[in-house]
Amino acid sequence: MATQKVDQEPGARERQVVRQRRADRNRRVAAVVTVAVFVAIAAVAFALVRSDRSVPTTPPSHIPIPQANGAMVDLGTGKTTPLPANIATSGDYFAVSPNHTMVAYSACCSTYSPLFTANIDGTHVSQVSPSGEDALAAQWSPDGSMLVYQQRPNNGEYLGNLFVLNAATGQRTRITSVDQTHQWGYWAMLPSFSANGKTILFQLPRGHIAPDNNRSEDLWSVPISGGKQTLVRHNAGSGSYSPDGRWLAYVGSQGNQLWLTSLQGGTPRRLAQGDLGWLRWSPDSTRISYSDGGSIYVLNVDTGSARKVAEGGNSEWFDSNTLVVAHPPS
Repeated sequence: MATQKVDQEPGARERQVVRQRRADRNRRVAAVVTVAVFVAIAAVAFALVRSDRSVPTTPPSHIPIPQANGAMVDLGTGKTTPLPANIATSGDYFAVSPNHTMVAYSACCSTYSPLFTANIDGTHVSQVSPSGEDALAAQWSPDGSMLVYQQRPNNGEYLGNLFVLNAATGQRTRITSVDQTHQWGYWAMLPSFSANGKTILFQLPRGHIAPDNNRSEDLWSVPISGGKQTLVRHNAGSGSYSPDGRWLAYVGSQGNQLWLTSLQGGTPRRLAQGDLGWLRWSPDSTRISYSDGGSIYVLNVDTGSARKVAEGGNSEWFDSNTLVVAHPPS
């Protein structure tokens, strides 16, 4: 019996191949989507399980500090650890020694404000300045062997002078010869050491005696053993050198702005503006804490961004991620 040959429709074979390839592709896509869905579900489940144990990646924008108290503040987590009770309510600031074992502070709100040192755990409290004299704004040398502070009569009208204290022997050395004929009221010279520990940076007022807003200040430097005072910067105050010796941060007298300038020269860079003061560098030289209008801020030097971390008081760095905040009675 003869078989009749049927001619296939033109293009039928090509269309069949296309349909077969499309079906194969759809099966592969479906398989990939199914795997992706399972991976996504697993990732979400893992994140939910980990959420209760993870440290917050975004630090809190404001950390409340109890009134009339001092506390250590972790800037990453917001955790606060109160200082020992016998020193927590005593100081209007706490300067931490470079080895993190001691603090220096001036007693707050008494007839006069002597300078004390104590272990960080509150033991071995010792008055290291003469009775009857104010001792203000002490700062440690980079190696922790010395303290510099402003000592003045407790009537609060004269500037007094800067003294360097040998922490081991208790010997005090006057290093400045400031004019004591002008009454400036409560004016802090805010001394601090250079990065190499050989000189002291401080501010001196000039201009009108009253009112306060007519005054200006300049930054000066003097060797730690005393001697000739050298003008560092005109119309600048609240100065502080970075621990790595690269930068000088200061507040300009005009406009109350925070500036940063390289010690190698160049044009200063403005970082902030406001009612600024009490500039303090982090030990790793990446951030500056400062007071502004009753609040404490931390500023990133590279980006220029700042955030408020606490209300009131003054702050010092314990380490590069921890502040010691003083909040004395009003």
